[in-house]
Amino acid sequence: MQSKQRRRFLVYSTTLAGSGWLAACGDGLQSADRALGEAGAGATPAAPAAPVTPGAPGAPVTPGTPGPGAIPASPPANLAASGEIAGQWTFIAASERPTLTGAQLASAAGAPGMSAATVPGTALTSMIANGKYPDPFYGKIVTDTIPDTLKDTNYWYRTTFATPPLRPGQRLWLRFDGVNYMASIWLNGALVGTLEGAFKHGYFDVTKLVAATGGVAYLAVSAIKLDFSEGPLKPSYASGVTRGGRNGGPTGVTLKNGPTFFCTAGWDWLPTIPDRDIGIWQPVSWFTTGAVRIADLRVDSTLADDLGSAALQLDLSLDNRSGTSLAATVTGKIGTDIAFSHAITIPAADQPTTITLTSADVPQLSLANPKLWWPNGYGEPNLYAVSVSIALQGQVSDTRSVNIGLRRIEYSRNIGFGPQLSITVNKLPILIMGGNWGLDEALKRIPRERLFNQVRLHRDANLNLIRNWNGQSTSRDFFDACDTYGILVWQDFFYSTEGPAPVNVTRDLDNIRDVIVHYRNHPSVLLWCGGNEGSPPAALVSGLDSLVKTLDPKRLCLTSSAGDTGAGAVNGYSSGGPYNWEPPSAAFSRGYGTSSTAFHNEVGSHSIPTLEFVQAMLPPSSWECPDDFWADRDINGNGAYLAGQQGGGGYIAMTGARYGAIANLADFVRKAQMMNYECIRSLYEANAAVMIGPATGKITSPATGVIMWMTNPAQPSFVWQMYSHDLEQHASFFAVQHGCRRINAILDASTFDVTIANHTAKTVSGSVEMRVYNLDSTLAGKVTQNIASVASTSYQVAANLGTQIAAATSDVCIVTLTLRDASGATVADNLYWCQKNGQDTDYTLLDTMKAAAIAIRASAAELDDVTTRITANVQNIGSSIALMTHLQLFDSSSGQRILPAFFSDNYLNLVPGASTQIVIDVPHAKGKPVSGAGLRVDGWKLDRMNSKLGLSGVPVIFNERALAVTSPVSTFGKC
Repeated sequence: MQSKQRRRFLVYSTTLAGSGWLAACGDGLQSADRALGEAGAGATPAAPAAPVTPGAPGAPVTPGTPGPGAIPASPPANLAASGEIAGQWTFIAASERPTLTGAQLASAAGAPGMSAATVPGTALTSMIANGKYPDPFYGKIVTDTIPDTLKDTNYWYRTTFATPPLRPGQRLWLRFDGVNYMASIWLNGALVGTLEGAFKHGYFDVTKLVAATGGVAYLAVSAIKLDFSEGPLKPSYASGVTRGGRNGGPTGVTLKNGPTFFCTAGWDWLPTIPDRDIGIWQPVSWFTTGAVRIADLRVDSTLADDLGSAALQLDLSLDNRSGTSLAATVTGKIGTDIAFSHAITIPAADQPTTITLTSADVPQLSLANPKLWWPNGYGEPNLYAVSVSIALQGQVSDTRSVNIGLRRIEYSRNIGFGPQLSITVNKLPILIMGGNWGLDEALKRIPRERLFNQVRLHRDANLNLIRNWNGQSTSRDFFDACDTYGILVWQDFFYSTEGPAPVNVTRDLDNIRDVIVHYRNHPSVLLWCGGNEGSPPAALVSGLDSLVKTLDPKRLCLTSSAGDTGAGAVNGYSSGGPYNWEPPSAAFSRGYGTSSTAFHNEVGSHSIPTLEFVQAMLPPSSWECPDDFWADRDINGNGAYLAGQQGGGGYIAMTGARYGAIANLADFVRKAQMMNYECIRSLYEANAAVMIGPATGKITSPATGVIMWMTNPAQPSFVWQMYSHDLEQHASFFAVQHGCRRINAILDASTFDVTIANHTAKTVSGSVEMRVYNLDSTLAGKVTQNIASVASTSYQVAANLGTQIAAATSDVCIVTLTLRDASGATVADNLYWCQKNGQDTDYTLLDTMKAAAIAIRASAAELDDVTTRITANVQNIGSSIALMTHLQLFDSSSGQRILPAFFSDNYLNLVPGASTQIVIDVPHAKGKPVSGAGLRVDGWKLDRMNSKLGLSGVPVIFNERALAVTSPVSTFGKC
């Protein structure tokens, strides 16, 4: 989907959600062997869902949006319709009204004293929205602000909604996409059914409980608390460890619950969340069908070896409870221009019957010259919308639509170490460059637009995978976004070694089954994984293996993130960090490419946000005084020792030792951006420099993947992220973006080798220009090396700069690499700072550099009807190198940052005379173009007197607060 289409869709999907009206279509849902239930029964197979993300080459047209509250009758020829049950929800803690019952709440009488509820959302998000508590992540310590007793009660939710008039044979259903932790559901005074586990969908036939003529229905839901919980973990900056050095709570007992957000018990990246995210966290909707329902649609695809054709197989799980076999017609569309029709007979049965259609039955299921789905950076993530309807005597009984992507994946290689995890997509080996997500957002405040923005940032950072750690971010919106942006998903399930195994194995496996069946049609799903850092119990391992073998046999299933077991085990991967800041030379000396472990799925660092965000997440009294507020924002990391101190104190001491004594908070942030950039870029570059092949010399096991711990923050944080909780990109983001270029020129910080990394399907040729500058910005040396040919998906050492670096006249020098193609066009460039003695420990001399003079002019224009584009031209007009020049978009009237804002580049490094153009795309807020925007600039050292900042168009000013990095007396940490 083109960017303009994508932006329009995001805006339109928000409109649809707000109106409550959704077309009758859905994702791939419940498995064929799950029984349907009548009114009062338990969870049943899938129902039509909200519209899937439209995709190229074609997608169904979304119907118009009726006015709020309107319930249009479905057309005479179509019995299928749906609508979200949104707005006017109320809730109350069951502990406040212990005598309340579901029958009472699901009636016209209701109950007084209930408060407005946010649905989808958690109990705590509703309390914050109602003003009962402040947002605990900004200027607060979570566990001091909100009582931990919120976790100790169930919560009643109630709403009313209009039901549509039902024609003869038409059935009305309720759909629940997720309630944490368990739920009992009541409608019009009767118990409809129950749910167990946060990731379990529920589908309930409520036809007998509503008036056929339509009317008002009364819905009540009890969101039931965890079976196992304990008290909170508390932050302590002085301890040097995060929340007592424990993950999962004081004893880890919360993990016994299995399928829930067990990280909310407290982790080294998340405070204890007081309500443990209990609530209706995903949408609730109604839908109608005729006598036959499509309980599930699985679309399996097989690409020919030459990728020139694809064969589709449709597995239709059809529910016919009419008591008699029915003649029906399957009609469908693939994309916008392929239509088909096929006659079938649907037997009557107590459970759905699976009918399989192949190209032998429907010739249109054979596609010639298909447009393939590619991971980000290797081609377009083309999607085909597949819609299927079941018609009885010319009347549509049910409709289902899914998006699919056509791609072929191989999972392993064997170069003498046994089967190693190594991903090939559409016959192209790729280096996995990914990011771990611990949780999408701490309080599950994840509207579709935010999730798409989060995943878009991964696309923009040149990543190609997200690991959904322990399945904590599992939702349809998440997978839709990954499909759209070409981001592969490593999908974990609900086991971690930080606590006891799930007690209820049946419940755990039922949630795993639900996830597999709902999301197996998504091309982004790369593999399934049993859990985190260790093997789950045997019953879970065998149960998971059996489910994948039955439900999704083409995908790889790993035992855990630390290793695989059983017949055909695939290994060559591991977790294990390091998780703390280390210099680039350490990353390049870590042995990547020289051991049988070629794929590293957890390695990370501290990652400090911008000054404005740091000040937003801390109270003013803590700005200059690292304390427990800093600890609640994770500054202690995993308690590693740096510069002789543990945790946050060690990181701050290391920053000062490396870049000079820290004067104040602004100075800390300035120097921390240097720390961010050099460390995090090296995590990816050290793997790209020995990627895929060839295996030669000391590189006996070329790297196949690296996944940073983490890229998405669940809360405002000082660690393990590449952007902030408010989606502002700091230096870490651009370190990832630059380190993950598909063609790159890389300086090994340990050996000073210059390597060309080529992730693409084509060979690379041209030249690489390598310059070494002294700290006074004079040229110490220049070498140009011709590049005859770097093979596809491989690397080549082009030169060594040790001699040139040693010849610099300053102890610290600057190295620039510029890779050009055969026509002379720049393909990639990089800038590094180095010690000429190779020690990589002390860069305090950088603060003696002459300040750089820059010129910036910016303008704004409307890119399309939903996006304002700001273009900034930046040039180094002085004689000194400009390091880490940072542009920040802000509102000229309020001074507040404008977010989200998607920068094509930032934290710029420019030698004298160099220039670049930055593009900033800003989605319209509330449908209005951006107006009154300005840019403010800061950097390592800027010459304000001689810089030229444009005041016309989009005005550019200096960021005075960020540049105030000197103090007559050092204030930072002197508390």
